[in-house]
Amino acid sequence: MLTNIQRPQQRIAAAYIFVKRLTSILETIVSLIFLAVLLILSIVFPWYGWITLVLWAILGLDLLYAIWSIGISPLLLQRYWRYEVDTAFIQLQHGRFICKHQLVPMTKVQYVELEQGPFLRRYGLYTIKIGTMGSVHKIPGIPDAEAVALRKQIALHARIKEVEA
Repeated sequence: MLTNIQRPQQRIAAAYIFVKRLTSILETIVSLIFLAVLLILSIVFPWYGWITLVLWAILGLDLLYAIWSIGISPLLLQRYWRYEVDTAFIQLQHGRFICKHQLVPMTKVQYVELEQGPFLRRYGLYTIKIGTMGSVHKIPGIPDAEAVALRKQIALHARIKEVEA
């Protein structure tokens, strides 16, 4: 029965790369400002010498992480994220080195929610949250019209009654 399940083919939107990069840039700026303040304080006040060395090491690691989170990670995320929705399952597959392939039975779906922050709104994207009894599954970077249609499709297959707002 499970041998008939094909690998998911649907991809998240290419515009999601820009959203992830923008989010990572803002996170990096905040962490660099915080580290800069700590470094200035370590120079102004007579702290232990090892504290300044540790702060410089953290700054170096933060810059390496910025290269990863801004330059490499968004490309890999968009390239390897796949999803598929049919009458029986929601399939989610992501990851390159550690590939995670999840099958969520439609009978276990309790709710479907669309989430959109300011950056997602700017690029016309949504994150779909699918709630089951034990966990929440997310499909990021879905275009507006497709996200609404996908939410309706999942709700129909899972027989979730929508509340009209």
